Amino acid sequence: MSDSIERQYLSPNCILSLQGFTDQNNSHENQPILSVLSQAQCQIIGHPVILSGGLVFMEHLIKAVSAYAQELLSGLNHSWEYTDDTNYISISKIPDKNRHLLVWQEKKDDTNNQLQIELSTVQFFDLLETIDQLSVDDYTLPQLQDNPQPLSPRHRQGDISLIEQSTPAVMGFFSLALAAIALFMIPNPSTIKDPNQEPKPTPTQNNNGLVPPSQLPNQP
Repeated sequence: MSDSIERQYLSPNCILSLQGFTDQNNSHENQPILSVLSQAQCQIIGHPVILSGGLVFMEHLIKAVSAYAQELLSGLNHSWEYTDDTNYISISKIPDKNRHLLVWQEKKDDTNNQLQIELSTVQFFDLLETIDQLSVDDYTLPQLQDNPQPLSPRHRQGDISLIEQSTPAVMGFFSLALAAIALFMIPNPSTIKDPNQEPKPTPTQNNNGLVPPSQLPNQP
């Protein structure tokens, strides 16, 4: 084992901290690889509860956050499999509120020993951002890099009718057309008359068809 390694991933509302060591088989010349995790901590800024655990905790946190993010984007449930019965983590939407509940339990069936964190949508996506930072870090827990998979056909909203799918595009085109018509009807600034400006008198002609000198415009 080498010296302890610390890695931290930050977003405006979340701090993800990892401590561990590098395996001799994963040594790197430029930067050591944190491949042996001793402790991970996840803190939502402003919330007193700090979640912590080891490798299983980190794996479940990554999968739970990734699955719930895909659920928010698709509107359909996106389940995943737990590799261990400990460090159970679930995220669900709070009914009638635009907020989300993250629950950690020491064991899946042990509801007496749990921690709960209520998240706003901004806080959840900041948590997702820190997970993304970890996922693209080749020097930290490469064995846990969980690249999100595309939604399978059963998770896609394939029952949306053609009319429902085309409505946003049609409404966008209609709004653009109305804006173009409104711009077309706005008069050119050069043709706008000043209401306070007095009209210039029209020169009159005498019987000979000549304009009297007094009515001629002044010459510069």
